[in-house]
Amino acid sequence: MSEFGLKIKNIKAGTLFGNNQGVRERFDFTDAMFSNSLFSDWIKEHGLNIWNDTSTRDIICLDFDFGSRSYEEEITHLRKQFKGYEEDASLTKESKERIKQIFENVQANKDNYLKMSKDEIRELFYENGIDVTYRTKYSKKNEEKVQKINYKMLYRNSSKAKIGQVMFINSKLYKKAYDWLTMGLGDKMPIDDAKIVEMSAYAPLTTSTIVGKFHCPVEDILILKDHDSFFKTMAKIVSAEEYTDYERVLDEEATEAARQKAIKEKKFLKDGITPKYTRRYKTIPVIKKKCVVHDEETEVKNTLFDGEMLAESSILPSWVNGMALLREHFFKACAIRCEIQLFLKDWCNEHGYDYETYEVKDMFGISHKLKDIKMITTDNAIKWKKFMNLMGKTPADAYKYWCDRVNADGSYWGIVKTDHPSKLGNVQQMSYQMVNTLPSYKDNILPCCYVNEIRELAKKSVDYVESMKVDNGIYVDYLRKNANVVNHYEMLADLYNWNNEFAKSTWFRFEKRKIINQYVNKLRTGKITINGDNLTIFGNPYALLMKAVGENPDDDPTFKHEDGVIQVYTKRFDDGEYLCGIRNPHNSPNNICYLHNHYDDRFKRYFNISNNIMFVNCIHTDIQDRANGCDFDSDFFFVTNNDVMVQSAKIAYQKYPTIVNKLKESGLTYKNTLKEYARMDNKFAKSRIGIGESSNLAQLAMTYYWTEPTMELYDNFVILSVLAQVIIDGCKREYEVDALDEIKRIKRMECMNRYREYVDEDGNTKKQKIDFPEFMRYTRKISYTKNGKELEKEEVMQQVDKLNNRISSYYICPMNALQIVMNEIKPISSKNSTPTKDFIIKVSGDANRRQMDKIIGYAKELELLSKDNMSDDDIIAYTQRFDEILKDLRKMKIKNPKTMSRLIEIALNTSNRGKAKEYIRYTRNLLNLLYNMDKDAFLQNFRKNYTNSEKKLV
Repeated sequence: MSEFGLKIKNIKAGTLFGNNQGVRERFDFTDAMFSNSLFSDWIKEHGLNIWNDTSTRDIICLDFDFGSRSYEEEITHLRKQFKGYEEDASLTKESKERIKQIFENVQANKDNYLKMSKDEIRELFYENGIDVTYRTKYSKKNEEKVQKINYKMLYRNSSKAKIGQVMFINSKLYKKAYDWLTMGLGDKMPIDDAKIVEMSAYAPLTTSTIVGKFHCPVEDILILKDHDSFFKTMAKIVSAEEYTDYERVLDEEATEAARQKAIKEKKFLKDGITPKYTRRYKTIPVIKKKCVVHDEETEVKNTLFDGEMLAESSILPSWVNGMALLREHFFKACAIRCEIQLFLKDWCNEHGYDYETYEVKDMFGISHKLKDIKMITTDNAIKWKKFMNLMGKTPADAYKYWCDRVNADGSYWGIVKTDHPSKLGNVQQMSYQMVNTLPSYKDNILPCCYVNEIRELAKKSVDYVESMKVDNGIYVDYLRKNANVVNHYEMLADLYNWNNEFAKSTWFRFEKRKIINQYVNKLRTGKITINGDNLTIFGNPYALLMKAVGENPDDDPTFKHEDGVIQVYTKRFDDGEYLCGIRNPHNSPNNICYLHNHYDDRFKRYFNISNNIMFVNCIHTDIQDRANGCDFDSDFFFVTNNDVMVQSAKIAYQKYPTIVNKLKESGLTYKNTLKEYARMDNKFAKSRIGIGESSNLAQLAMTYYWTEPTMELYDNFVILSVLAQVIIDGCKREYEVDALDEIKRIKRMECMNRYREYVDEDGNTKKQKIDFPEFMRYTRKISYTKNGKELEKEEVMQQVDKLNNRISSYYICPMNALQIVMNEIKPISSKNSTPTKDFIIKVSGDANRRQMDKIIGYAKELELLSKDNMSDDDIIAYTQRFDEILKDLRKMKIKNPKTMSRLIEIALNTSNRGKAKEYIRYTRNLLNLLYNMDKDAFLQNFRKNYTNSEKKLV
């Protein structure tokens, strides 16, 4: 069994629909993982069919990312794709026949084509389930085994919902799996006003990927009512108000009239397809709600222990550092390693109680002996409280119902993650949102950080680049740290270690120049490194110990209120240090936290934590609203003591009031039907684009504000800061304002649309949109695929040109200041290099042409898979194919040394043969394949030492 889980198929739902309709030969899929979880442990013991201990067909993941075409649309698409193919002289007779056959197949299946949107396909699959037919061919016997499995929708977790993916299960396993996941509550929900939003969010908690688990009797957990603390402060209040919007909708009556006119006038495309221009639209008024901002002194609320838990240190596995994010049935909490029993013994001794017999009551009125308490948490961790009316007549009945379910599976708690230090050591990467929201703390005319401050902020990163340029040891160390399957860094590092003089070769110098330039471009996106780390946050944990024994959490002695700053405790920084803290999503200076590190002996005595944890004071502060709605179920802060960041945080706390979200949760309700689940998930899936859009749009508003401050722009980035959180929470709750509609409204505002006028060749005055600042040349993503297919290079370049045309150097902001600093880094010189061929050992003999062609073919294939700014999915696809190719090539023995030697010559273009030049674009992939096939044999083709005085290789 894989240490990560079982391999499953991630199927494109649109292609599966077409395959079942008979209009596609196959459905598209990629390999995915049914990860190890409490649910996977259970289902493996209750009927899951596992093949070869590595994979299963009983679970599939469906990706609802596009729909299906009608017959008319398919014909139109093919005509566009193969326009003029019959007269195309570059096509062979066989190619033309193949294209003709495609048209004939479409025509033959005309009645099977059915236009459906991805939303409609989701509804169909949710309501009716879906059949998947697997065909396994046995080449030796020339036989085909066919297996058909019917699946039903089982669950989606919050991360899957954001990318439109859902897990389906073999219908034979559905009933018992659904009962287990929902604790039997799914079938108890009423049809009307059903809490399917909450059920969809909390039932799949046991499906979260875990890295381990431990045992703790559920009765040994003390569950308390959480505690709120209030603080009065000036704030930016975001609320909702009605407004009239205008929407363009299809005018069905006018469209039908236009269609009839087209028919009468015989305005058809080929095969009787009515042209799209017959569609007619009308504009109608619609009452909507939008966000508005006003300043007001208000009382903000912190929920002290929202999502956190204290766990007795002795029950956690030894490999858990300071915290463990836990999962169980309808339960989610982040546990701190704590000496609970030591505290309880100390408390009993101090107050004269008998530790062996003293009892406290939980929120359900049930007594627990102090000596039995292993974990302490609050009602915010128990998500089943939303369904207590289905679990018994009283809260105590509901508690017993939950305990019985947990005990039935052995009372094990899944660990989703634990804390760990930064992979980068004592430094951590920033993001462009962090950089671009920094207010100035110097006497600049502009309100934002400018070049000198940004130069100071980026100094560590710039110094690192300069050191790589002159010190190959540092450069090679960078290669080692950043090596992966997609790049060729490990190979370059080994070539350098094989012969340090190889660093002088033309090719090595060329690659070094390119790799350092790529790193500089990464820095241009805001990913500069500064002293700091991501620290998991917890609210007043000592106060939770106090609450457990009946004391008032407001009297927590470990923190004190300070005006203009929030006290925290972390071992990562020194006692008394002032710090800057930022949590994602982060879109405005109003979200920057100014912190003061405060040590207390009680933290050291009762909390066995690592350097990657930070306690924050929630009593009489605005920390949760300031950090954009943070809680304590594993949220983390980017924390630094960098002087630029700390000084900017101080100014931000003084001049940019905390944003308070006063948007109400909507009264939208759902029925307990599969169609309603589909409607809800379609709504959530659409919101995925909003997270990135809200962030990018906020930084546009931020940039315009830094350049020319206006209250309208200020309000925009404040609203977008709230919308980012609304979208993230969208899988658990809905609000009165539609976040995507709000993003569209803000996009249309005059202050967000920037143009320049120019005169074209004909003397006409036109407008050109110039709404992007210089830094977005590096932060805006270019699409390489559409509807699951790779775009042509020409289409990609059109996107690049379109982006460049919208960029203006007019805007002033911290991220543009960073571009100025990066421009000061000069590229390394490529002069006085040694020809690469001088380092390659000549091998005589004839190469194996068949083997060469095969390896070159694989290198070409990998080149097509690799691209700039590869997404996680791109990297996974590349890695999977690379492993498959390497497995195949390692079976192939290269007995003739000339074969590898010749391939190296071709890749590096060191021979005088003209044909080798055509393979230069595959150099990295070709060399990387040869290197990974047999590292020793590969290196033997390069000379080991180079003596300058002799001017030759020895």
